[in-house]
Amino acid sequence: MTTVPVKKELILILPATSHPVIRLALRFFYNAPATFSLFMIPALTPKGYTIKIYNQKLFWSKKDFVGNSLVGISCATSNSYEAYKIADRFRKAGSVVVMGGLHPSYFPQEALKHCDSVVLGEAESVWPELVRDHENKTLKQTYKGLPLEDYFSPSYNYFLKIDPKVLYKTGLLLSRGCKYHCDFCVPHSGGLRLVKLDQALNLVKKIRDGVKLPFGLKPNIIFRDDNIYSSPEYAKKLFSGLAPMRLSWTGNSSIDIAFDNDALKLAKESGCKGLFIGFETIYPKKLQKTSVGNMSSTDDYIKAIKNIKSYGIKVTGAFILGFDNYTHRDYLKLMWFLIRSGLYSISLTILTPFPASQLFERLKHEGRITTFDWRKYDSLHHVVFQPKHMSRLSLALWFVIVRVVGLLVSPYFIKMALTMLACFYLAFYFTSLIKSGLF
Repeated sequence: MTTVPVKKELILILPATSHPVIRLALRFFYNAPATFSLFMIPALTPKGYTIKIYNQKLFWSKKDFVGNSLVGISCATSNSYEAYKIADRFRKAGSVVVMGGLHPSYFPQEALKHCDSVVLGEAESVWPELVRDHENKTLKQTYKGLPLEDYFSPSYNYFLKIDPKVLYKTGLLLSRGCKYHCDFCVPHSGGLRLVKLDQALNLVKKIRDGVKLPFGLKPNIIFRDDNIYSSPEYAKKLFSGLAPMRLSWTGNSSIDIAFDNDALKLAKESGCKGLFIGFETIYPKKLQKTSVGNMSSTDDYIKAIKNIKSYGIKVTGAFILGFDNYTHRDYLKLMWFLIRSGLYSISLTILTPFPASQLFERLKHEGRITTFDWRKYDSLHHVVFQPKHMSRLSLALWFVIVRVVGLLVSPYFIKMALTMLACFYLAFYFTSLIKSGLF
């Protein structure tokens, strides 16, 4: 019997979320060719492979599902259902499917019902071995990836060859892990690790030199780290290195940057235009990451926000609804804080017990998780656990009410709404001129 040679084609997929509204929003507002981390796999793949990347592809046709290829699918909980559907169709077509990411790492046996192999943890340490096993047709069911301290250097030269326009759309991820350990977050194995500073700055220079915008505008770099300020020392060196480039940038940060005026001064000089800060709760002492700088109330939040804004940096505040200590009255307090906070924009999510988080284990032990339908773990449209002081419906209604209030007091939303009104008015005006024959 003749053995079919392995086709050297690698197809990498980051599935879209299962919720159609979120999928369409991502399609129009976040149309990046891939995530930064997804590019790490091609960098470690042996030469000779043809590589295709599908990032949150919305519509699949029968011809997309080819056979005799190696297919890698990375997913979290919210898009695992979609990932499994895609995996099933590729296997049916005759391809070998490998899955990785947070959800398959926690539920490998669930994932193996839909794929041939699962990478547990980070893939960098095992990917070359996995590809060799695939070529030799000795693929194992699981590969245990160990966190590498210097995880980025083996991929660095590959990133230097990526089209700078692609890197610009993707954004830069300069770290893994976070210095805090919130129970609702899925922890990173290996702790906080950082891309070497010279490598980070060289990638920024590549974008600066390779991306040309109209009217002489400089590109705005998006740093997609969980917390750009996880290491204050690294952050300050990064900001100092960015300053001579005369760029603008935005990123995520923890609130403790508000108490480091040296860091804020350097951030301003380096072109920082906005920071996304996870406040999460109106009770700072309830979380490790907000109980800093002697903060104990929303008044302390407001002082911190004012200090950041004094450096010309806009602040987007993120809050989670559904904590056990929240009663109906607390959501009124949250709305009052949002009204007087001075935040540029506001991001809200519903508390969701993602697998592998401490929250998931606790609520599961308490019998309060109401569904394991992973399609509903979107943090926006479904309450998947029983809140402590109200019904699930009440929490969902509070989410809508607080969200509406947050939009109405958000300068960003007001600016966008006025811009849209102006566009509609101009369209109506010019249409009228055309119809009247004056134009």
